[in-house]
Amino acid sequence: MSLQIVNVIGNATKDAELKVSKDGVSYVSFRLAASGQDGTTTFYNVLVFGHYGDIMKAHITRGRQIFVNGRLQISDKGYISVVTDHIELLARPKPKTEKVESVEEIKGKKEKGK
Repeated sequence: MSLQIVNVIGNATKDAELKVSKDGVSYVSFRLAASGQDGTTTFYNVLVFGHYGDIMKAHITRGRQIFVNGRLQISDKGYISVVTDHIELLARPKPKTEKVESVEEIKGKKEKGK
């Protein structure tokens, strides 16, 4: 008897992509970056098959923190991927804020330009 379980918490490096395998099976793929305690980062290819993948595609965006539970799969080319059994969407990425100039800053620039 053998058991293989992989649990990873990390951030998506880009938005999830819908793909179709050679066999015509649709799946969603994305990369997950997980930081270790020693400061190193490990990148995981994550595969989500079937209807579950279709649902998750809309929610997996760059920067989103995600928990993945699954098993390891090695492709013919030697790529190691995590085939998911369960995904939990955690923290959303913080929105980027643009610097808004105050009225005083704008007036100051106009006065300097005179």
